[in-house]
Amino acid sequence: MSSLVEYSAGHGVEAYSAVGNEELSLLAEKHSDALAIITIGGDGTILRAMHTAAKFGIPVLGINMGRVGFYSEIGTEGFPEALKRLKEGSYFTEYRSMLQGTVNGEHIGDCLNDYSVHRQELSSIVQLDLSVDEDDVGNLMADGLVIATPSGSTAYTISAGGPVVAPRLDCILVTPICPHSLTVRPIAAAADSVIKVRLKSVCRISEDGQNTRILYPGDELKISRSRYTAGFIRFEKRNVFKLLREKLL
Repeated sequence: MSSLVEYSAGHGVEAYSAVGNEELSLLAEKHSDALAIITIGGDGTILRAMHTAAKFGIPVLGINMGRVGFYSEIGTEGFPEALKRLKEGSYFTEYRSMLQGTVNGEHIGDCLNDYSVHRQELSSIVQLDLSVDEDDVGNLMADGLVIATPSGSTAYTISAGGPVVAPRLDCILVTPICPHSLTVRPIAAAADSVIKVRLKSVCRISEDGQNTRILYPGDELKISRSRYTAGFIRFEKRNVFKLLREKLL
């Protein structure tokens, strides 16, 4: 990371390094007019950085050093050319919707991919009542539930049997994980819908695989569109279906 900072400085670009969410948040607040936040790592690194970047309206450029790198735009060898194009303004910003969640009315965070509800014990199942825009979907007994954005359709949701959503289609996906009933199927709800989950068993919830917390019977989880939008620095138009073929072999 330090070598990229030095390279940037040597080419007339002011750059800073940050390790961890807290340090990144402090830097983003101080430099909220920054051109981009550049991440070095895999998709998990980008997801963590986006939680901060979106709040300050700063787009993210991902440098892939992970296994999949679905969100990344370049590898480490592409940094010199990427820096040149950033300076020239030869790029565009791709925007993606995000979700926000509350538990019993308390805001718990925002995510780019998904909120996932899991069983707490290996021998137990998740039991919950599910509704979309106050319309009762029914009682769900399953290993869990994933509530995702179109971006998240190619993450946990696809593994749970949900659809791949074209990037231009804005919606919220609700996908049961190994349901114990054939009557509750994956749902594609409108982008401005409110998904309500009332827990009937002890379970765990996480946002983009992070910040796991325990929920208890009677707790109410609400998921809706976030006020924040994720921005990605792009140099070329992306074909999500081609990426799936290349990345998720």
